[in-house]
Amino acid sequence: MKISILGTGRWASCIAFCMDRKGYDVLMWEREHADGHVSELFASHKNSFVTLSDRVDFTHDLASAVGYGEVIIISILSQNLDSLIQQVRAVDGYQNKKYCIAMKGVESSTGRRLSEILIDAGIKRDNIAVWVGPGHVQSIFGGQPTNMIVSAYNARYAHNLVKSFETAGVLDIASSDDIIGTEFGAAAKNVIGIAAGVLEGSNLEQKKGPLMPASVKEIGKFIDALGGDPRTASGLAFLGDFQATLFDHNSKNLTLGRTIIDKMTTDREILNKYINVDSVEGVKTAEALLKVQRRYNERVNNTMQIKMPITSAVHEIISGKIRPEQAGEYISRKITEALEL
Repeated sequence: MKISILGTGRWASCIAFCMDRKGYDVLMWEREHADGHVSELFASHKNSFVTLSDRVDFTHDLASAVGYGEVIIISILSQNLDSLIQQVRAVDGYQNKKYCIAMKGVESSTGRRLSEILIDAGIKRDNIAVWVGPGHVQSIFGGQPTNMIVSAYNARYAHNLVKSFETAGVLDIASSDDIIGTEFGAAAKNVIGIAAGVLEGSNLEQKKGPLMPASVKEIGKFIDALGGDPRTASGLAFLGDFQATLFDHNSKNLTLGRTIIDKMTTDREILNKYINVDSVEGVKTAEALLKVQRRYNERVNNTMQIKMPITSAVHEIISGKIRPEQAGEYISRKITEALEL
């Protein structure tokens, strides 16, 4: 099998390692920068986590990458997906290729799920899958295997990708046809990670226990209202990813929440000294989920309104509406509200 990977970040490097290990031909694409800068992975076949074999090839030519793979795996920052897909549209036959989105998020400017961005660009629904679930690159390369999930509009496509992607001793993968629940759940868990960091930094770590069932209830109802299966909130895309997001200090979302409290600030310039806020997916995702909530609530009567107390609280804290010294107790109260939904 030939695999194209659009992106050269740390998760893309893990995917490349696993696909190469399975004996597939792998071509990785990286955007060409005007100043000529390339990533360490592009330049030397290695980064802080992995050294790739010489069998893995690299290119700046997007048309070559799109044309090469039988499956095109996309692993970039979720908010950059639309701009990438607009470039992909210039490649002949792009709409008939098979795609797998290996990142988590909801577009903040529109509220679109990532698969919807591909559909809006003319890519066939049956050729789109998402690949998500728990796991940090650091842990995987430290010898810790994990379970993940591939979800698609076409159940057969999801099942085929599972057979292709499973990597013995590294990745055990399940399949699902609830792409709505999988995408929203995978994105929302990043928001809950920020909440967990706020609680941890506020010496309210015991509240992480109640945070888990409260957020499953909140996001389950959200998924149900948007046409997905509420049970997906209890699966790998959301609840199953909590250890990696709410407890593992490799989690950027957890780290941001904790840093807001440790430094008593939501000022981006100050926070960026400790963590790149733009790379923390939960920041934009909270905004996007609330945009979806508002649009839905405008269409239905009061008895059908979606309530998202934890997600709203995280957004209020990030945006500075709630001061850091009040944030832990504020999240704590919203947990109680979510448990009563």
